[in-house]
Amino acid sequence: MIRLFRLQTLILLIGTIFAWVTVYTDFARFYNFYGTLTRIRNCVIPNPLTTPCFYGAFVFIAGFIWSLLILRGKPEERIAQEKKLRLLLVAGTVFAWGNFAYETLRFYLTKNGPKVSCSGIPTDNILLTSCFYGSVIFLATLAVSLIAIRRGKTYRA
Repeated sequence: MIRLFRLQTLILLIGTIFAWVTVYTDFARFYNFYGTLTRIRNCVIPNPLTTPCFYGAFVFIAGFIWSLLILRGKPEERIAQEKKLRLLLVAGTVFAWGNFAYETLRFYLTKNGPKVSCSGIPTDNILLTSCFYGSVIFLATLAVSLIAIRRGKTYRA
């Protein structure tokens, strides 16, 4: 059981690092282009405060901290806490895949001009975007959580 909780924490750590590096890169790109972080409207490059990556990064860090608390918590309370964390992971996964679906739709409906990712970066392949990677990481973490909860039930029985 503890291996699953450690794996979950590792995946969330990877997701947290990935998300915050992406957000930092987006902020740096935006600032270098506009010289400010307060511009929201009429932007060629979207302000990172308005992108799903920014909000997904907070969900990743919240999940990571929560998973650490589960690891350090009492063994008899881990499954109950894991079930609560699972709700956050479900929400994060739905949010991430919903945003990726929207970005995919926009990507394929763009006939003329460059096709861009959620960060405003031109791309030729929607599967090489941060939205896709974040969605996969959320889904992987949710899968580990579901396995941990299922195994936790069999240990109690």
